[in-house]
Amino acid sequence: MPAEPDAWRGSGREPYWPVFLSIAVAAGLQLVTPSVMDVWVDTVLFVLLVLALVVLVVGSREDGRPVGRQHIHDHSPGVRRLSQALIVVLSVANLGTGCVLTVEILGRAEDIAAFDLLVNTGAVWATNVIVFALWYWEYDRGGPGRRAEGTGDDPPSFIFPQMTDPELGPPDWRPFFFDYLYLSFTNAASFASADAVPAHRWAKAAMMLQAALSLSLLLLVLSRVAGLLS
Repeated sequence: MPAEPDAWRGSGREPYWPVFLSIAVAAGLQLVTPSVMDVWVDTVLFVLLVLALVVLVVGSREDGRPVGRQHIHDHSPGVRRLSQALIVVLSVANLGTGCVLTVEILGRAEDIAAFDLLVNTGAVWATNVIVFALWYWEYDRGGPGRRAEGTGDDPPSFIFPQMTDPELGPPDWRPFFFDYLYLSFTNAASFASADAVPAHRWAKAAMMLQAALSLSLLLLVLSRVAGLLS
């Protein structure tokens, strides 16, 4: 029997550290992938992302708790706007990197070493997974702050199994960032979610775009392999 709406709209605290760690990893991967403009631009971008991440940590800090035990416990418009800005910057940076990588492969595929191709495409793919996980996490039911407060009045954009079958989780179960990260990973790896089902059109469009980007990276790698074999 499906769970009642209150079962997944209740308030709850979500740890911050998986989100901060994922953003830091995505920012670091920008230093590995091909530069969109110049290596100094990528370095400055990395520094700005780290500084914004520090501001996020400070701005959302709970009094009396160490950094590693901070939780999302309420909705802060300022923190959410900064979080959204971070995701936009990561999205644009990764899109630019993907375009540069595409031009390099199609323009001079014979000059690109197999190891460099593997590292660059892997970094772009991994960043793609993190970025879309952040988008899913940020916009499902009004954002993590609304979900933590239990004030996300919108219906869920993603239906997780625990929402429809109370035997699969506790009555107060709610998705955390790792659940969205797993959703993003499975969608990017198999072009279909192995867990949650998208319920809103924006969620379906986002998952379709993510799968298309992952498929494009796969075709680029296959084109390089075909060039080597020929």
